[in-house]
Amino acid sequence: MIDLMPSWLKRDMEVLWYDGSHWEKCRLSREEAGWRGSSADGAAFAVTVELSGQPKSSEGEHYAVVTKVTPGASGTIAGFQVILSADSSLQCVWKPHLAPESHMTIGDKAFRSPTIIMEDEERLCALIPDLAHLQEHRTIPHIMDYVQEDSKLSYGVCDYKESGHVYYAMTPQPHLMSRSLEIKFYLASWRKKIGSPRRDFRPVERLLWELTAMDNMRIDDTAAQWMQQLESYPLRAYEWALDSNWSGLTWQQFRIGEREAGGVVFIVAARQKPGEGKENQWREPKSIWNQAWFCSIRSAYGIRLTGVRTGKADWVDKANLMLELTLSAPQTNGLFPGYYAAGEDGDWGRGSWHLSCPRRPDGHERYVHLLDASWTCYWLLKWYRDVEQDERILPYVNRYATALLQLQREDGHYPAWVDPATLACSPYLVNSAETSAHIMLLGLLQEIDPHPGRIEAMERAASAVLNTIAAEGRWEDFETYWSCSGQWDHKRYGTRETRSGLYNQCNFGIYWTAEAMLILFRLTEQRSWLDAGERILAELSLYQQIWQPAYIAVPTVGGFGVMNSDDEWNDARQSLFALTYYEFYRRTGDERYLLRSLWAMRASFYMMYCPENPEVKALYEKVHPHFDEGDYGFHMENFNHHDGTEVGGLGEFTIFDWGCGAAASSWAELRELVERTTG
Repeated sequence: MIDLMPSWLKRDMEVLWYDGSHWEKCRLSREEAGWRGSSADGAAFAVTVELSGQPKSSEGEHYAVVTKVTPGASGTIAGFQVILSADSSLQCVWKPHLAPESHMTIGDKAFRSPTIIMEDEERLCALIPDLAHLQEHRTIPHIMDYVQEDSKLSYGVCDYKESGHVYYAMTPQPHLMSRSLEIKFYLASWRKKIGSPRRDFRPVERLLWELTAMDNMRIDDTAAQWMQQLESYPLRAYEWALDSNWSGLTWQQFRIGEREAGGVVFIVAARQKPGEGKENQWREPKSIWNQAWFCSIRSAYGIRLTGVRTGKADWVDKANLMLELTLSAPQTNGLFPGYYAAGEDGDWGRGSWHLSCPRRPDGHERYVHLLDASWTCYWLLKWYRDVEQDERILPYVNRYATALLQLQREDGHYPAWVDPATLACSPYLVNSAETSAHIMLLGLLQEIDPHPGRIEAMERAASAVLNTIAAEGRWEDFETYWSCSGQWDHKRYGTRETRSGLYNQCNFGIYWTAEAMLILFRLTEQRSWLDAGERILAELSLYQQIWQPAYIAVPTVGGFGVMNSDDEWNDARQSLFALTYYEFYRRTGDERYLLRSLWAMRASFYMMYCPENPEVKALYEKVHPHFDEGDYGFHMENFNHHDGTEVGGLGEFTIFDWGCGAAASSWAELRELVERTTG
């Protein structure tokens, strides 16, 4: 057997071995059959590197690295890591999770589409775990990492535990082994074309597709059949929120001035199950939101479409009341609030609008979050386009869009938080991926109500995002720092994490940017925007779950994670991503996008409590033993949400506008798209 070494790696190799008290560095010697070495306590290591069989449509060079470890006298393995040294010219540009302290690592709970990617001017390189091998041979959790100080890549095994919200701290524990332990990963590289943009991950995405996703995400049905098979889920969502015993708690109807309005309340907890006597034990203030996550008008869109389709007149009426609530938000200089809260006693009659929701920096109570406002207007326009041309919508949105255009900075970006009275801007997120959401709004408005000057503003904004955000992997938004995964010593707004050289990132901005490129392509027919969109979409794909790990207790294929400092699976944003992938499929004909779309749509309902999800149903009943058929439709927004209330990965609450209601809206829209596309 001839051993090889990829040209982008130095010619040495070593192993870190946990001897029971500390990590011991063990040098490996190159021999004819591979690299060999041993530890002080007699453990033996054997590493082989071979040219891998080329996936049929993937270019570049691919090597398979196999490591066998034989325990020493103790007969146990607590942890080991193969250490590789990368060429110093290479910079790490992607890894799925950050490990800002030396005792931290990337645990395999972050292995959704796992890879560590490096590049320089000429090469794109990646380490990729062999997921099929991991699935069959995982006796100890797998770990990997990259450290920029000495350009070290590592892959191995070690127990770990969640630390903070959320990192993985190594906790080596001895495992008695009756035979050698084997791990396997791939090393891949591609030569870049002259002038190629930075951080173009399409070759890595295609290789991951060939190695793993293609087999796991194959379907035998047509897209229309697939969508039809999911129909029971949105019906359960609406029945739970609007018709069941829960509806007296979830559906809220009240007057704002002379206007009758309504909506599904922001959040309810499992303990509030009607009849249990804890209905008024609210987890957060009783409120209804039009925010980038929790968007009442987005839910209204789906309720209205499905209500018309199924002949449910009361659902249609409730959707109309949700529209009334949205349009009742008062505008000041075109800007408007997005958070309506009941009085402190829970009385809606004493309710009021608040300029910005609680997911914000301190001291920002008087600012409007432009992201929330643009997102609300975006869904108002979808209502206008797809549901009903209410004569109030376009004037409302145009007043906001006029103000938005005036707030565009010289560098092309839009600020994040703005005082509507003075138009003063917050210093946070003044140039961020949130700019892309404004492109989405302006683009949809341009398609519906054309106006000169908008496209030029959109193109300036898009160029700014591509050059200052996408090129640096600086996918920061409000969620990255001002939600449940907040700032700490090693996580600061606008600052790279020093151990890896990477920014903290959240994939919502990647989604907005892919959509922004798509809508610019539709408006201008310039293929450069579509190409940029596919480049962005490849990065988003690295967050998609392309396999079913045996160590995750719920279905996973097709779902999405959130950011590189958190570890949710099956997050609610996947129902939005399903629409994005389908639109890219329509524009390119690439079947990968279609399959990613359909699986993301299915994954959007994985966390619903109902008999269609037997594993999840059993988990709910274990964690919430008072649940029964009257609770079908209750839907935690994701799995493994580390907020202090989760048990076995399952949380205690549901947010209709970011759970089953959001998923149902995407289902309604995607079904319409599929029917129009397939005739």
